[in-house]
Amino acid sequence: MKADVVRKLVTEKIPVRLLLPSLLKIYSEAIKSGDSSLSITFEMLGNLVGKMDRSSMGACHSKIFDLCLLALDLRRQHPASITNIDVVENNVINAMIVLTMKLTETMFKPLFIRSIEWAESNVQEIESTGNTNIDRVISFYGLVNKLADSHRSLFVPYFKYLLDSCVRHLIDAEDAKLGLTHKKKKAKLQEADSNKRDVDTALSLGIWHLRALVLSSLHKCFLYDTGNLKFLDTSNFQVLLKPIVSQLAAEPPASLEEYPIIPSVKEVDDLLVVCIGQMAVTAGTDLLWKPLNHEVLMQTRSEKVRSRVLGLRVIKYLVENLKEEYLVLLAETIPFLGELLEDVELPVKSLAQEILKEMESMSGFKSCYGRTSGKYRKQKTFLKFNSERLKESAAGKLNSLRLDFR
Repeated sequence: MKADVVRKLVTEKIPVRLLLPSLLKIYSEAIKSGDSSLSITFEMLGNLVGKMDRSSMGACHSKIFDLCLLALDLRRQHPASITNIDVVENNVINAMIVLTMKLTETMFKPLFIRSIEWAESNVQEIESTGNTNIDRVISFYGLVNKLADSHRSLFVPYFKYLLDSCVRHLIDAEDAKLGLTHKKKKAKLQEADSNKRDVDTALSLGIWHLRALVLSSLHKCFLYDTGNLKFLDTSNFQVLLKPIVSQLAAEPPASLEEYPIIPSVKEVDDLLVVCIGQMAVTAGTDLLWKPLNHEVLMQTRSEKVRSRVLGLRVIKYLVENLKEEYLVLLAETIPFLGELLEDVELPVKSLAQEILKEMESMSGFKSCYGRTSGKYRKQKTFLKFNSERLKESAAGKLNSLRLDFR
């Protein structure tokens, strides 16, 4: 405890011009000394950067960033002296965040582009040599997550530089070989239907971890995409839709529970629901809601219980957050729910019931289902909506809706 106080006082009392060169030089020795020494080094570096003035920052920011980027590669390098890479990496990223919070856009942008090139160089190596080590990309998206958390709406425009990378890492390995480095290759990606790939093979731990970080980054992008010039325009929405929704069918690694530092199935499931749901909310138009709603509904016909439940959870999120604006999507959704009310899996059936009840409460219609021998029997049902109510609740988009399913 006393040592922590002393280290903090050192960064506060000793001038930057004297202390910074020493901190930059001890990196290699800190690695040899292990996790604790390396973590302390970057903790002190972050504290020192936090007190630097603009003139000092202008002269030193590039050197500091380069050192942090060097340390961010430790996950890939696996030095024997580092036993807990997550703790070390967290301290490195924290120092980088403190640094970026002090930079102007003209100072930050070149550094961020450099970090993308640094991460992409590993991807190109994987594609050319067949090496499957994606640890550098995992570290990079750990940084992206923290940048999105800290800079919020200011960081959203930078996702235009990450779009191709995000999609590449969400699709299957054979699709990744198509590449997205050049714009001419983007068309191939958009035509690839992720849902038709072989998703029965469980993902590796690395791919699972990376995709969780990518989804988390995209969720924060959608959440803070509130400016006049939105990142999630029609073009980017269409590029991202299928790669993201296809994750509902991805098979988790078999040994995932043995690695508590990697996001669990529950954590990724929760992330998927809010990511897809926020994507719809941010899109803000039924022209984009319709294809998203359709892609999600198709997942409810999967043979996998997890995929069906996740699909329903997303629909529930849409109903709860779009509210009356979701009425325009009911015509397609109701038949799917009718099928799911007869699902043999209780969690699926129960969730379908909950969604129907919410729809009844929201729109004023009454569905009619009977019970026969413990199973749901769909009766001939007409769902009638009061046209005046719909004009008020759906802003005149839908005057009346009559659904007939047997």
